Amino acid sequence: MPAPVSNPPAASLDALSALDALALDLAMARGLDEIMAVVRRSARGLTGADGISFVLRENGRCYYADEDAIAPLWKGQRFPMESCISGWAMLHGEVVVIEDIYQDSRIPHAAYRPTFVRSLVMVPVRQEDPVAAIGAYWARQHRPGQEVIRTLRRIANSAAVAMTNIALVNSLSAALEEAERAKDAVILAMASLAETRDNETANHVRRTQHYLRALAQAAREHGLCAGELDDATLDLLYKSAPLHDIGKVGIPDSILLKPGRLDAEERAVMQTHAELGRVAIANAERHLGGSSTFLGLAKVIAHTHHERWDGTGYPQGLAGTEIPLAGRLMAIADVYDALVTQRVYKAAMTHADAVAVILSERGRQFDPELVDIFSEIAPLFGEIHARFADAPTA
Repeated sequence: MPAPVSNPPAASLDALSALDALALDLAMARGLDEIMAVVRRSARGLTGADGISFVLRENGRCYYADEDAIAPLWKGQRFPMESCISGWAMLHGEVVVIEDIYQDSRIPHAAYRPTFVRSLVMVPVRQEDPVAAIGAYWARQHRPGQEVIRTLRRIANSAAVAMTNIALVNSLSAALEEAERAKDAVILAMASLAETRDNETANHVRRTQHYLRALAQAAREHGLCAGELDDATLDLLYKSAPLHDIGKVGIPDSILLKPGRLDAEERAVMQTHAELGRVAIANAERHLGGSSTFLGLAKVIAHTHHERWDGTGYPQGLAGTEIPLAGRLMAIADVYDALVTQRVYKAAMTHADAVAVILSERGRQFDPELVDIFSEIAPLFGEIHARFADAPTA
């Protein structure tokens, strides 16, 4: 007849439940301070200790970073690894159990005499290459039981996993930030390449970036295409705007730098810059080995910002909402800046005159709903133009 199965006592179940809760809290921690706070809140209750310390391995020293105890221990202090028991545990990767601290030569007795400590357990955090240690201390001399040691080891293991997770997240975040900076540098380099061959200036790029973002934000606030204009898209619009005229690098100097108006044949060549821009960015995507949200949006802007609402634009003759939203937004930003900026072949318009031109093209060159929004925020366009004004020409 099989022996009856005994159920674990309620106290053991409660302890397991509390350990599970601690492990979950550590798994959810988003920083070292949170990890130490979880240990500080829970470890004493789970072990019955009179004190808990969290010791970090820091540049060859033991840093007593946090503690929870019946009286002060060493919080905030640093000691050489070789001179304290937490350092010994980390250097050897071993759990230390000491029944009487004054009978163990590894203990710096002078540092312990002002404290309540008589017995301790020190557990390294991460068995191989420890990065920290958790100490438990008792005011009465005794040998801590195996259950207490197992509990401390589980706490240390959970803390090790949490610290590793945070290190991975931080490493990934740093890599993403580096990639973002590299992307921004590539954008500016490509945009600068276009500027060096054109009569446009770096300030044209800055202004159109800000016009585009301001118009897109206002469109979202008015409920227009709100589903297409989330925060991530607004950021991408702003960052990809500098590439709107990248195709001009393929236009001959005789046309691109002509100090006057273009004739019909020259205009036809100039208009190819929209398709050249699409091809250039598509080639960049191909070299990256696949599609990119950022480059995809930059490609759309470069290719479609000269399309017209009435279908008479270029290069595809798209009409109405066939024109992607990014292209319709950029069209207003680009034309406004062209109108208020002086060129060798024309004088600059006033802000008021440029606004009047944009409004007069409602439903012809430009999306009528976007023009209505532009009319409300036109003063902001004027402020942006003034903020990034070109230096006066001689």
